[in-house]
Amino acid sequence: MKTIIKDFEFKTIIGCLEFEREHKQIITLDIEYQSDDIIDYRLVMQEIELIYKNGKFEFVEESIKVTFEKLKLKFPNLISVKIRVIKPQALKNCKVGAMDEIVY
Repeated sequence: MKTIIKDFEFKTIIGCLEFEREHKQIITLDIEYQSDDIIDYRLVMQEIELIYKNGKFEFVEESIKVTFEKLKLKFPNLISVKIRVIKPQALKNCKVGAMDEIVY
């Protein structure tokens, strides 16, 4: 069975443009994960917020890879994780982001 967190929204520093490095922007994150054991989704959400608070990433793709690594360290029973990160305000006429999946 997979656990799903959808439309998890918070503000963070993410992006390579100068204004993106100075001001937090909203991102929306979807995650699906599978584990050998039940992992409380609230703990996963707290860990993700901490990763993004401390990361101040230049690229969405980089943020996903680091999140994979840190989630596995925090929750060693993870089997697989799929993450989609969207920056809804990056451009005026569309939403942009990235998605990746890992099987440990």
